[in-house]
Amino acid sequence: MIAFRPALAALLLALVAASPARAAEADLTTATVAELNAAFAAGSLTSEKLVSLYLARIEAYDKQGPKVNCVITLNPEALAQARALDAERKAKGPRSPIHGLPVVLKDLIDVAGLPTTAGFVPFGAPVPPRDSTIVARIHAAGGIILAKVSTTNWFGNGFLDTHPIGESPNPYNLAHSPGGSSNGSGVAIAASFAPLALGTDTSISVQSPAANTSSVGFVGTYGMVSRAGIVPRGATQDRPGPLAKTVADAATLYSIVAGWDVEDLTTHVALGHHPTTDWSAELKGQSLVGRRLGVLREMVPSGEKFSEGVALFERAIEDLRKAGAQIVDPVLTGNPSLAFDTSQPRMRTAEYEKIGATDAYLARLGPGRPFRTTREMMEKVGFDKFSRSMVAALDLPSPTVSPDYQARYRARLAHIKLLTEVKERYALDAFILPFHAEPPPPLETGPAARSGEGEGGGGPRPGVNSLSSSLGLPACVVPMGYAKGNLPLAIQFMGAPYDDLAVLQIAHAYEQASKRRVPAASTPPLPGEKFTY
Repeated sequence: MIAFRPALAALLLALVAASPARAAEADLTTATVAELNAAFAAGSLTSEKLVSLYLARIEAYDKQGPKVNCVITLNPEALAQARALDAERKAKGPRSPIHGLPVVLKDLIDVAGLPTTAGFVPFGAPVPPRDSTIVARIHAAGGIILAKVSTTNWFGNGFLDTHPIGESPNPYNLAHSPGGSSNGSGVAIAASFAPLALGTDTSISVQSPAANTSSVGFVGTYGMVSRAGIVPRGATQDRPGPLAKTVADAATLYSIVAGWDVEDLTTHVALGHHPTTDWSAELKGQSLVGRRLGVLREMVPSGEKFSEGVALFERAIEDLRKAGAQIVDPVLTGNPSLAFDTSQPRMRTAEYEKIGATDAYLARLGPGRPFRTTREMMEKVGFDKFSRSMVAALDLPSPTVSPDYQARYRARLAHIKLLTEVKERYALDAFILPFHAEPPPPLETGPAARSGEGEGGGGPRPGVNSLSSSLGLPACVVPMGYAKGNLPLAIQFMGAPYDDLAVLQIAHAYEQASKRRVPAASTPPLPGEKFTY
């Protein structure tokens, strides 16, 4: 656990002392974690007031107004927790940069005392007896879990009859999808329901909703963040990751949740790479001058339907070049089928792992769990309520004896090695590529509306970039502009294993040089949301 308090308190006091006599002003739809902390330090904002403001936005915009419909469960203790953290701040100073800040969670992530629905009503909304590891770290850092937000139906079929609230529209265009399966986390950031959110990724499920909602989404190298206490999909690819308005905010939350965990020994492989300080401080003053960025052309699709996305990507390359980056274009791996070969249907291992992984999660819930095993859940609920892939997984052979599983796993390792070697060959600091080259789809045709697998199900689809999710490589998506209809698109920065901080630094430098993000018009500021610092 990162020990923030003494250094952070001194830093915040220094910031206040160094502030000019004329206070700056911010509002909730654009406020960053740094600005919120500055307002706390200046005495113009309290955690109780901040939580109240976010609750008011949820009241105004979630089930009313534009009805962005992403909140499943509100934390009834959030205001009381905020008051207690305000008193602690006054007496002892802040624990960390997220002291008193609200965080929303994809409703696969356990919080003691709050139900976990997994987006599937027949699951029974069990109330976990203890926090997931990442929530325990958020609580220890003084963060407040404000709400559990929507996910694609984890066991059933999209947002059909077994989903607790139904589909969430995209705040940037209410007729379009925010993507999946961390759809609620992306919508919550776009609608400014909290400054920070967490999602989970097996098949692009952090980066897709971030890209589609003009947010920042980051997934670190496989093994950097514990999955203990999260409803799983598969052991090989699952990764939690932050969504936020800015790269610096995502880096702050990532610094809190990343670390070694005895309940998830995959975190052992990352020892020596986990953050020990707030990485947002490592982003300040970062420049693109001299950074070598490689355009991974084999991942750039062609065709009329991708023309707007590719044009925005080419503009983003120019933004990077103007900011001083050395653009290496093209960077080629030698595999013109790279996008196809690393697509989820070709490389995804979760189908072989999901039954065993879900059984292990159910055991963690203890004796009060609604079902002992996944098979028991299916038998009691009825197989017709589950997705075809979920039912089929019951009969798949163990990874130990499955040639198909082992071939997929070997392909994963081979592509990790290939990308690492290519990065070294070209002496790159990071790869750049479009995340989705096609704008977010309409709600009624979005993959998340039809499938229980987020955006990873179905056959290979041109323009869907699964590269970092298939390989567990660190990657950050940052807004690069808007297609017709105010539909967001994002550039992706990707590194080799354990390039996490470098990827964040480069993504932050691009964000500051380009400043392409604008707030969603459907959820404008409400009265009383401005504050000074």
